Amino acid sequence: MALPLFLIFVLPVLAVLLFMLQDTTSLAAWAALVVHTQLVKSLGLSLATGGAATIIAIFISILIVSTAFEGGRLPGVSRGVGPMLAVPHLAFAIGFSFVIMPSGLLARMVAPLFGWVVPPAWVTSHDPYGVALVVALAVKESGFLVFALLGLLAREDARQSFMSQRAVAQSLGHGSFSIWLSVFLPQLADLMLWPVVIVFFYATSVVDMALVLGPTEPPTFAMVVWSDLGSSNLDHNARGGAGAVLLTLVSGAFLFAAFTLLYFAKAAFMRFATRGPALGTLPLWLGLAKWRGLEMVYVAGVGVLMLLSFAPLWPFPELLPPRVSAAAWSQVMARPEASVASLVVAGLSSLIGIVALIGWFETRRERDDRLVVLVSLVFLALPSVLTGLGQYRLLLHLDLVATAPGLLLAHVLPSIAYMMILLRAPYRAFGEHWRVATQGLGTSRAAFLWRVKWPLLKGPIASAMAVGFAVSFAQYVPAQLVSAGRFTTLPIEAVTLASGGNRSLTAAFALLLMVPPLLVFGAAAWWARPRWRQA
Repeated sequence: MALPLFLIFVLPVLAVLLFMLQDTTSLAAWAALVVHTQLVKSLGLSLATGGAATIIAIFISILIVSTAFEGGRLPGVSRGVGPMLAVPHLAFAIGFSFVIMPSGLLARMVAPLFGWVVPPAWVTSHDPYGVALVVALAVKESGFLVFALLGLLAREDARQSFMSQRAVAQSLGHGSFSIWLSVFLPQLADLMLWPVVIVFFYATSVVDMALVLGPTEPPTFAMVVWSDLGSSNLDHNARGGAGAVLLTLVSGAFLFAAFTLLYFAKAAFMRFATRGPALGTLPLWLGLAKWRGLEMVYVAGVGVLMLLSFAPLWPFPELLPPRVSAAAWSQVMARPEASVASLVVAGLSSLIGIVALIGWFETRRERDDRLVVLVSLVFLALPSVLTGLGQYRLLLHLDLVATAPGLLLAHVLPSIAYMMILLRAPYRAFGEHWRVATQGLGTSRAAFLWRVKWPLLKGPIASAMAVGFAVSFAQYVPAQLVSAGRFTTLPIEAVTLASGGNRSLTAAFALLLMVPPLLVFGAAAWWARPRWRQA
């Protein structure tokens, strides 16, 4: 049962990494890249926007989790972060753009105060400095980092350890702010390394959100690469491949330099934290305000999408559309191919992933997980333009480009990578004493799995499947490359519409991107609920 995971995940990912090396061998492509007129500015813009978004997301997530931990609000944050994760990046970007654009919701709300009758001359979406992209990325990725921090604090051993350390620190006269700064954060920093790496590489190489919100003159370097990869000119394709490798190397070097600087600064920081004054308590209201702010951004984005999807005409500065129409939804229903393809591919990806992973866990020892975990982390940490290109080259070599199996495999790989990271710890932590007890009762292994182990692990299994579905459902770069124009999915349709002028239809497709993952997360939460409750 370990073989399926090797065949559909480990070997393909290793092959993807191998095929990515092709782009390092063409001297002509590198020469063309070096003289590219937008190279320096675009590369600097990618590092600046990605780095700024990562730093802001780290700050927001730490503030929210630390104040929620101190204020006893972790359960509420845990319930709220699930829907945030379920909203695809592309759908969030489209909703956010409709909020901040010159004729968007924000401008309409303040128009009566300033007497505006026409949209203000704001530069919001596609601003030259990438501010809109930074804000959107920071808001979206802070939810992911909050989720990662909650996962660490949910561990019983970690929570008990933190409680003991806090009691000792409080006895020495330290307040909650001082405790988090000098005791908790240094420990969490090491455990949060991979989530931060994944966020940074994603932020520097994002394509779909940059298409909706990013700057255009110059664009981010990921957009330069994406333009070359989509060109019909083979020389441009080769230059795009070299650009994807360069973006990865430069982003990695930037991250390594940042971590090196933090490593040497850590000693000075710890001296200040441990020998400095005992600081006061955390501003709980500030963390709560940040959390409510995140929720309001999501609510505003979803709300304006709902209004726009039923608004064939919405003149400025009207706060609400003068009339409603289901014309956009009629067009969506008349074009079901993208929706059906996304639902089928995402459903199969999560199902294949969970079967392969459970088969691996049940037949391999825990120490064998290290290779799969490493492959998963490397695959997730690399920029999507590079891994997408590697998948395209691999499937082209296997003659699977523009085929249904190839499209499915391109979605399966990222789904399994995320599912492996999420499911491994709870599955491996399942106590063997349950198996010993059932063996004493003469229960077979199959009955033990169906009646004891899997029902007790239904929460982590359901969560992993929901995440796998959402990850597959939101894939854009590999889907666009591998489909080769023969297939279409919801992300492909949404990006195409976002660059057009039909806002009502764009909003309808963006909402359609949100609904299935939200329903799947809700179904997972319902299915994972306790079967028995105390009276």
